[in-house]
Formats: sequence, C-alpha cells, structure tokens
Amino acid sequence: MTAPVPIPPPPSTPPAPSTGGRAPSRWIVPSAAAVAAAAAGIGIGWLLWAGPDGAASGTGLDNAAADAAGACRAWERVPALDKVFSDDDQASEAHFDRAGGAAALAHSAARLDRRYDALDKALQNITTRLQTFDVKGARAVAAHEKVSTLCADVPGTP
Repeated sequence: MTAPVPIPPPPSTPPAPSTGGRAPSRWIVPSAAAVAAAAAGIGIGWLLWAGPDGAASGTGLDNAAADAAGACRAWERVPALDKVFSDDDQASEAHFDRAGGAAALAHSAARLDRRYDALDKALQNITTRLQTFDVKGARAVAAHEKVSTLCADVPGTP
C-alpha cells in the first residue's frame, strides 16, 4: 500500500491577474458609437420614409385604416384561388405571399380597430385554404369573393 500524498501548502502570495486578455473597457466606446450611429441612421430613414403624409406617421385608427387599405391593395393582385398554384413557381409564390401579406395587414388593422374584424377573418380563411390546398370549388370561390366585397368598402382602395 502506498502512503497518502500530503496536500501542498497554499502559496504565500496570490497569483497575479492574467494580462493576456483584452480589457472590456476597450470595447465600450466603439460599441456605444456603433449603436448610436445605427440608431441615427434608422431614425433618419424612418423620417424620410414616413414624411408628414406617410402611412407610418399615423397613429391609432389611422394606422388601422392604412393597414386595411394595404391589405386590400395586395389582395387586388391575388387571382382566383384555383389559379394561385400554377406551373410557374415564381408566380405561385408571389400570389401566395401577397395573400399572406394581405392577411397579416388585415390582422394588424383588426387589432387596432374592430371594424376590420370581418376582413381579418375572411383573409385568415383564405390563408388556411391556401395552406391546405383547399382552393377549388364553390366555397373557395365564395371565400375569394367575400374578401373582394369587404375590400370594396375599405377607404383608400379603388
């Protein structure tokens, strides 16, 4: 049997801190400057895009109306549901994306103003039909017509 090894005594002086790493303070000023520059760029871009008459400059119910109008403008370029999926993959994706974008905008409008609930529900029905490929038949035609009818009553759409 071997004898147990004794534990060495603690060092008389504490170890010196490692100087190989970079001090975190070196990154604070450049990082803060980068964040400030990015925020300024975003703010300037927002001001240029929004403008006094831009949809982004509205608040409350004005934003809801702008979202609903945008949803209906996107919807105008969605063909009959049985025509959304075709041999042309790019066109099919564009139609699918437009319908999804219209649904997202209508949902945003309905959250801000309950008057757009029917448009939201109608477009949610459309996205469900597109996701499940339930795009043929009388119910699909009726769903498409319902959204078009609701959009006819939205201000700001032709």
